[in-house]
Amino acid sequence: MGVGKDTQTPQQRAAQCEAGEDKPLARWSSISGTLLGQSGAGLRDRGSARVKLVSPVSVAAQSNFVFIADAGQQVIFRFDRGTQTIREFARIAGLNSRAQLYVDRALSVYLADPVASRVVQFDLDGRVVQTYQNATELPQPIAVVVDDSRAEILAGDGLSARVLVFNRGGGIARAIGAQVSGGVRFQSVAAMAIKEDQLYVVDRLMHQVHALSPAGVARYEFGAEELKQPGAIAADEHNRVYVVDNADNTIKVFRGGRFEAVVGASGDPAGLGFRQISGLWVSDGLLYVADSAGASVEILQVVAPCP
Repeated sequence: MGVGKDTQTPQQRAAQCEAGEDKPLARWSSISGTLLGQSGAGLRDRGSARVKLVSPVSVAAQSNFVFIADAGQQVIFRFDRGTQTIREFARIAGLNSRAQLYVDRALSVYLADPVASRVVQFDLDGRVVQTYQNATELPQPIAVVVDDSRAEILAGDGLSARVLVFNRGGGIARAIGAQVSGGVRFQSVAAMAIKEDQLYVVDRLMHQVHALSPAGVARYEFGAEELKQPGAIAADEHNRVYVVDNADNTIKVFRGGRFEAVVGASGDPAGLGFRQISGLWVSDGLLYVADSAGASVEILQVVAPCP
């Protein structure tokens, strides 16, 4: 199932704002099973069979392409929003619930693979372009983001609780969160997001999110009072940050570090309920939610804030 049409007109949004209803998200569509497309270089073709997601743990999207890591099938799928078809993008042995995807502006796809202690970069056809790894410095990468402006790859490590920064050649430029005097220190690294000149690092043990510059300069923290088990994170163009709280499988919404809303709580009148959220991604005005227990990727419309 693909992306639907806009469900809210400007007039409807204006009426909501006048009524004091500043809801950040609205129902849109979902991906759970769809037709396999024709095979391309590096992609497998199973004819006209249909693929059903089993346990989608991470999602990333850019342009018409949506990439879904399915731990149940140990496959990364590529869904085409234009043709509404899905392809097997890459098979990853040992792909588990802690793996995370990222796609950059040039449509390179990155996988943080904690089982193999590496970050893998693929091209659009699923061919491996580069592998970023260091057994000592990066034993368990569980998150990856790309700073396009600096041409750097940032890998969050779940074991050492720091972010290792690679250049495009695979060399280590620096570490963020290393145990050094005066620098930012994380108790844990569970997930990351980057938006323009802002890096967000989820610290599950501290129940909060660190907001830093991509260079690693600490700016502020938020969520300590609202988050119990923070997990996946994403940021939109409206300065909103969406953080999964795995304690109750909700999405908690912050803006400029200030708590604004909770989405998906029990009894949500909009029906935005989730079973087990494993991944988030924002692209082109849509929030993608990987619901691993629900065997689907839910797609929500990002609604602009009221003026």
